[in-house]
Parts: sequence; structure tokens; C-alpha cells
Amino acid sequence: AAGAGVWIQGKVHMASRAGGDLEAKSPIGQEGDEPLERPLIPKSDEEMIEEGKENIKKAEAYIEKHITDDMSEEQIRDLVARAMEACIPPPTSWQEMFMLESEKKTMAKKGNVEANVEIQKKRQEAGMARVPKIDEFGRAYATGRRKTSVARVWVTEGTGNVIVNRKMMVDYFARMAHREEIFAPLRLTGKPLSFDVWATVKGGGLSGQAQAIRHGVAQALQPFDIETYRPLMKRFKYLTYDARQVERKKPGQPKARKKFQWVKR
Repeated sequence: AAGAGVWIQGKVHMASRAGGDLEAKSPIGQEGDEPLERPLIPKSDEEMIEEGKENIKKAEAYIEKHITDDMSEEQIRDLVARAMEACIPPPTSWQEMFMLESEKKTMAKKGNVEANVEIQKKRQEAGMARVPKIDEFGRAYATGRRKTSVARVWVTEGTGNVIVNRKMMVDYFARMAHREEIFAPLRLTGKPLSFDVWATVKGGGLSGQAQAIRHGVAQALQPFDIETYRPLMKRFKYLTYDARQVERKKPGQPKARKKFQWVKR
């Protein structure tokens, strides 16, 4: 096997000692040698263990091939050293270990980013599947919720009429703040007087009912221009169900958190 070479730290290394059949050269290489870089490929612990076992088998095969009965103890020790040098690469330097760790972290981050992109795609697909459809009468239906109020909302193209429980909005909601809640999603479209709203709502108080109708109107507006309206509604969180409710009163207490005055005696 004269002239055979093995890869050691990116260079062709001729492993030998005195009395062997290979000429010894520095693992760093000599002047004029073509520089060959070893790619730093991150490996798992299992892969590194398997690679180590393969290298040990190669070293054993090298020793079996070159050992003879008339060798002295010093020659056998020299042969083992040559086999180890020829078949087993030197330990990774701290610079290479640092680069490998950096590469592993980069790959892990890349994997996390790709996983997050897939999750976002699935969420978008699930969100698009929940977008209301416009029926044959030109209506889009959605259900809005807030606190204990539930609103069933139909939105059609029209002139800005809003009917709540068979009453005009101005008759059902006396406070201007409640009317503003309902018209908030319509204003985001840029043409609030281009849609009619017909809603039935039950449960809760007037504030909760107004916000439930707003939730339903925001959802029902999406199919009329999904590429424009949906991002707007999501930006102002009008499509998100606000699940906050009043905490229940506890027995033995005057309110949800308040306690009776404690008397020691």
C-alpha cells in the first residue's frame, strides 16, 4: 500500500514510521501541496459513534494486514501507532467545535423558522376556511360574541341601514358609544354607508351586545373584499373573540375577590 493516503485535517497524510512501508509526512502538509479543506458538517451523537466504530475496524484491519510473527514489542507498538494515525482522525480542535456548534444552532434556527412558516400557513388556511360565504341573496352571515351576549349578524350591500332586534339602531342603542362600536368595522372599509346590517342579539347588557354585533359585522364583511378587509380587521383585532367575563362571586365572600372583615375574637 505504498503511497496510500488518508484524510487528516483536510490534508492527504502519509502515515508511516521507520521500518514501515509508508513515508511519514506532517499532517499539516508540505509547501506546494494543494490546500484541501475538510467540510464541517454537523453530526449527531449517534453518527459520531458509528463513525468511531468504523475507524476502529479500519485500524484493526490495518494492523492484521501488516503485523508479523517476528516483530518485536517496540515494532508492534509502532505499528499500532501508525494504524491509529492512519485510520483514526485527530480530535476536533476547539475552533472546529465552535464552528460546528454555530452550524448546529443555525440549522436549528432554520428548522424552527421553516416549522413556524408551515404553522402560519396552516393557520391562514384554517382562518380562510372559516370566512363566511355570500349566499344567493347577497348576504354574508356571521356570529359575534362578547361576555354573555350572542349576536347573529347578516351584512348585505346597501345604504348604511342598521337594524337590531327589528328596531333601528338609534332606537335600540341610545348611547353614542354603543353606536360607534357597531360602526367601527364599517368605517375601516372606507365606505360605511355601502352596507346594510341586520342583527338579532340576546344575553348580557347593552355594552356586551354592541360589542357582540361589532364582532359579527367584522366577520361578515370579509367575503366582500377578503384581501383588503381581512388584514384590516385582524390589525384592529375585530376578528378576535374577547373572552373576558366578570368573575363569579364566591360563597362566604361579599364579591368575587372582596372578603368580609376578619375578627380574631
